[in-house]
Amino acid sequence: MPRMDSRFTKKVLNRRSLAAILLTLMSLLAALSGTGDGPPMWWAGITAWLAAIMLWPQLTDAQRRLALLLAGIGLVAAVATLIRGGRLAWMGLLTQNTALLGMLVAVSFLQLLGRSEGASEELPKGKLALWRTAVGVHLLGAVINLSALFIMADRIGSNGKPRIEQIALLSRAYLAAALWSPFFAATAVALTYAPGANPLGLMAAGVTLAAVLICLAGYDIIRSSPDHADNFVGYPMHLDALAIPGVLAVLVGLGHWIFPGWAMLSIVSFASLLVVVFAMMCRQGPWQASRSMIEQATARLPNMSGELVLFLAAGCFASGLSSLIGTGGIWMPFTQFGVVEAAIVLASMILLAAVGVHAVISITMAATWLAPLHPQPTLLALVFVQSWAIGLAAGPTSGTNITIQGKYGIPAMTMARGNIRYCLQAYGAAVIWLGIISLCLRVFA
Repeated sequence: MPRMDSRFTKKVLNRRSLAAILLTLMSLLAALSGTGDGPPMWWAGITAWLAAIMLWPQLTDAQRRLALLLAGIGLVAAVATLIRGGRLAWMGLLTQNTALLGMLVAVSFLQLLGRSEGASEELPKGKLALWRTAVGVHLLGAVINLSALFIMADRIGSNGKPRIEQIALLSRAYLAAALWSPFFAATAVALTYAPGANPLGLMAAGVTLAAVLICLAGYDIIRSSPDHADNFVGYPMHLDALAIPGVLAVLVGLGHWIFPGWAMLSIVSFASLLVVVFAMMCRQGPWQASRSMIEQATARLPNMSGELVLFLAAGCFASGLSSLIGTGGIWMPFTQFGVVEAAIVLASMILLAAVGVHAVISITMAATWLAPLHPQPTLLALVFVQSWAIGLAAGPTSGTNITIQGKYGIPAMTMARGNIRYCLQAYGAAVIWLGIISLCLRVFA
């Protein structure tokens, strides 16, 4: 029996190691393809599908059912397309979300830079600590993603378990980074499904609204606190903690300026890997840095199996649905896509998130459904990132709330209910901002 267990363990490890190699190769191929001079994107797509096959056995039953449901709907739509005499957009199976997946793999290496040694510094208290913590998790989370939230939550919580008002502030401020950060999956998804959107314009529009949402999040915590957050325990932020995010932001901006023909996702991928390699070499030296990156790839990348399969299944869904829509005759409640329509779509997407529909799915549906109206791409992309930033706070099944439940024992439903008032306020601010941005886009068009 021990021999059989050993064989099974070795087989699983070999499968995960092979998947890690395939995902790393996929990321590099996708980044090179985005330069315009590299291999075609479908090369990266093939490696992504091979990695998904390797990792399929480790998915949960719920993840498998969701993937099969999305792929099944895409298949039904493809069959309906053929019946109606249309042409299939089959290449989307290999290219639809491949650049996005490549970027997510590259950005995952940034977690190496966020590992904390656990300082013994006394934690600050009060309203100022609250605001500094909110801004800190927002800026750090914009670069190293969800790991920043847990690094800070572990530090400020008593015995590593934060209070609900602490985790609520951290999660809201972190999710607000979805509005603008090029290192966030939300921005990548928005740019993928709103082709033609101006990346820098989206970032400029998003970062302003993000500041408003942070203010709303903080004031909501202060109002609901019995002592008005006078004893709120925050995170000891320092300027050196923001050095890496600042360098990355500068590199992405320079890359977009020097290589205007490169896809933004490729620039983000190259910038992330460049910063990680340079920082790890300075910290650990070439040999240990190489080992750390290999360990990161083999231990962490296979854990992206849920995201990988979800995005590939969403690509099947989008390809089939877009092919069917291309045949005509699909019901459309709008004749144009302006501020009112954008507000209705945003509300619908937030409600879908609240009942458990992942933002990737709702974005995919909205993008393919609205495509015949030829919406202004930057405005559409802004709706998508808004739905991510607000909807994931309202959704009890969102990855953020589920992970918080698993790590800290705070029920995801409790988190979602506690965010209702904040989400309503955030939605109002988002609609007002959509109106302002729509006006600006018309004036400066």
